[in-house]
Amino acid sequence: MPDFLKIVTLGVLLALSSKPVMAIDQAPVFDCWETERTFKQCAVTGPDGRPRLQRSYLARLGYDRDGLASVLLFNGTDKRKAQWYYVRRGVIPVPVKVMDNGPDYFEDGLARSPVGGKIGYIDRKLDLVIPAVYDGAYPFRDGVAVVCTDCTLVFDSTVTEGERSWYEGGQWGRIDRRGRVVSPFRPWEKGKPLEFN
Repeated sequence: MPDFLKIVTLGVLLALSSKPVMAIDQAPVFDCWETERTFKQCAVTGPDGRPRLQRSYLARLGYDRDGLASVLLFNGTDKRKAQWYYVRRGVIPVPVKVMDNGPDYFEDGLARSPVGGKIGYIDRKLDLVIPAVYDGAYPFRDGVAVVCTDCTLVFDSTVTEGERSWYEGGQWGRIDRRGRVVSPFRPWEKGKPLEFN
């Protein structure tokens, strides 16, 4: 190799070696919890930021008659950020709110799902059928759900086990299963029960 090429090659190698080494980002890994058992590294975060369950774990889930299963995912280092998900084969897991220390129930065929800091409702196919536009939402009952905007989630600090929380402040109304407002929104008043016509 001529001296000129050796010098150029050495210059290129030197320049490349002086660049900072970039760390390869690894997708967060999650553990999965089931009654009395934790499965390590059962899920990783996909490119869209949503979890992907390992095939071996998906195969062992107990699916109901609608083809749904639920799973609690948490980062092994921070269990306070645990999140319940509903799972269906071939569909990316969908996060749901907590109800009675488990995943939200499907009331009137819909369950509450947090998306980007807001709450919407999913159906049993795990499709978001009512957009996530509410700051607070309660389960459907008799075809309607109580929802609020600009409200705040409050936790009962006296309860040491389980979850006890509610919403305060903001504007409150009711929606039907299609997401249409059936009781106009009005301000929340502390100490007064919500009454809808």
